[in-house]
Amino acid sequence: MIAHYTELLDTFDKTRIEDWGFYFHDNAERIDTLIQFYEAYNKHVMNAQAKRIRALKKSISQLTGDHRWSDMEGLELTYDNFEPSLYIRGSFNSTPANPLGTFNIHILAPTVQAWNHYENQLLSRYTAQEPLIAGNKTILQVFTAPGQQEKQILEALQEVYLFLSSLSLKNFLLPLTSH
Repeated sequence: MIAHYTELLDTFDKTRIEDWGFYFHDNAERIDTLIQFYEAYNKHVMNAQAKRIRALKKSISQLTGDHRWSDMEGLELTYDNFEPSLYIRGSFNSTPANPLGTFNIHILAPTVQAWNHYENQLLSRYTAQEPLIAGNKTILQVFTAPGQQEKQILEALQEVYLFLSSLSLKNFLLPLTSH
């Protein structure tokens, strides 16, 4: 069955856009079935990932003693309480057989100024990947592991959190009061 759907996608690539109307009309029922299968598959993937993200959020909040982690409606684990602004983002990439295929941690600097503040320390610590620049944002992938390895994922999240906390100005601004 999968071969037939692959053939369908190949057909789209080879068919002129003007001919698609005829194809859709002639195959509407089969296309609706394909859409239903995809929606069921996608729902399964999203539910598995959301459940796992919520569990990771609970665990990392306990490990760090910081309950400001968020789960972006189960789609992404996020922490963003650094100054200058910086985000830790963790998410799953599915594989054909596993909704939790890999877990990735990215550090995102939302502005050029924030990236400039952290750049030297981040690039000296996380050397495996080059940062991706998208407009004013800079994204650095710092970790990837199989999605089932909870202990490794939590250790990596905690390590990134502690490292970024050590670089954040919030750690230095609070004790400056003299009372």
